[in-house]
Amino acid sequence: MHEEQLKEGTGVFTSGGEQVGEINRFVLDPNTNKITHIVVQKGWLFAEDRLVPFEEVRSVTEDKVVLKDEIEDFDQLPPFEETHYVPVNERDRDRDLDREQEEGYPAYPVGPAYFWYPPYGYLGDPAYGLAYGWPYGVKERNIPADSVPLQEGTDVVSADGEHVGDVEELFVDDESHMVTHFLVSQGTFFKDRKLVPANWIRSVSEDQVRLNVASELLKRLPAYEAE
Repeated sequence: MHEEQLKEGTGVFTSGGEQVGEINRFVLDPNTNKITHIVVQKGWLFAEDRLVPFEEVRSVTEDKVVLKDEIEDFDQLPPFEETHYVPVNERDRDRDLDREQEEGYPAYPVGPAYFWYPPYGYLGDPAYGLAYGWPYGVKERNIPADSVPLQEGTDVVSADGEHVGDVEELFVDDESHMVTHFLVSQGTFFKDRKLVPANWIRSVSEDQVRLNVASELLKRLPAYEAE
């Protein structure tokens, strides 16, 4: 079995050698410990995150991830998150149905909601007149159902409830794409690193990785040293 080390901040390149961004996080199926996607951040000032299926990764080294030839246009990959806008009236409709029934008159006007722009009291140019109400943004992630977007720095908690460190890297089998180990680090300046087997993981959420072993067992693990 050959393992690949995945770390946040690793450069991501096309097969032609063009860098398209850096790894921002990993999408993990917690039921199988399989990496389904990597999230690649493109740009800095106006950064955008694109979702890359892990099966489209050709190779992984310590400082570079290379994509397969099939990805010809990186910008055509789906964004990690998308914002869908809902009109103001639709946003509050479900919430106010009870009020409408109790008070005996419609909770919404017949037409769409309007507002003055700029807002009343604005000290710049005078108000221009009526405009549509502000839409409500709903963010949705383009990742498989029940999967978890995992980032470096996620808390790792032992079975006895002790914070034992943070996720630093993932070790992934290059054939099955399953996580075999988590590299967990503790400390700021002089980090203590431990390699935790994936079968010690009880549950994974976006904010926390919980282990099924006690903190005392973690303390007895030898310190990890990169080869």
